[in-house]
Amino acid sequence: MKKIILTIGLFALISSTAFSQISGGLFVGPNLSWFGVDSKIQSNDKVGLGYSFGAMIDLPITDNFVFSSAVQYNAFKAHMDYNYGTITNLYDIDTHQTDTVANNITYNLNYLEIPLGFKGKTNEIGFLSYYMKAGVSPMICLKGLADITNEGDDLFTKNIRIFNMNWHMGAGFEWSLSGNTRFITEIVYSGGIIDFIKKNDDDDDVVTVKVFQEEVDGNILTETKDHRGKINTITLKVGILF
Repeated sequence: MKKIILTIGLFALISSTAFSQISGGLFVGPNLSWFGVDSKIQSNDKVGLGYSFGAMIDLPITDNFVFSSAVQYNAFKAHMDYNYGTITNLYDIDTHQTDTVANNITYNLNYLEIPLGFKGKTNEIGFLSYYMKAGVSPMICLKGLADITNEGDDLFTKNIRIFNMNWHMGAGFEWSLSGNTRFITEIVYSGGIIDFIKKNDDDDDVVTVKVFQEEVDGNILTETKDHRGKINTITLKVGILF
């Protein structure tokens, strides 16, 4: 019994010490986004401007190594060119469906992201400490809009995967202000692991994008082809850790 009590007490002491060193805070910043695509049937020569904000947390593992996570809202905007055109199922606010043939689509995507990773940082130099970080970023799509070139209004699209996954890596610095309060600035690159667009499916209840494959003797072949659409971003974050 004494050993059990001693073990529980030691665990409680270690836990309280670890949790007392947890840092949390808020951040905001702009992002640039573009799509990784299949160059044979798609192209992407434009970068979209969006924004991110959220709350972050650092859990120390050693003096110079921490587990880093966050809950953040991301608004992405990126452009897709389909070389031979595509049929996209879109919906207005009253859920009326419209089948649209398009060569250019601008996607406006909103995601809830929970990045999970590790951060290695230097000892404080003056008032600054520098760090690098890497990890994965599970994402849940909150809303997907598609703006067809020359159509004007954004329309809802159901061909977006609800769940997505990216990997990320970045670097930044922490500036000690007072006590445990630190100002942070970091830049993070995030690369797509999973396609954000659903694959073609014969089920009418699953709305997908059909991409025309190629042009032969002046005619466009309507066979569909699986295509890539991975979200890549560069985000600048500024915030406060407490």
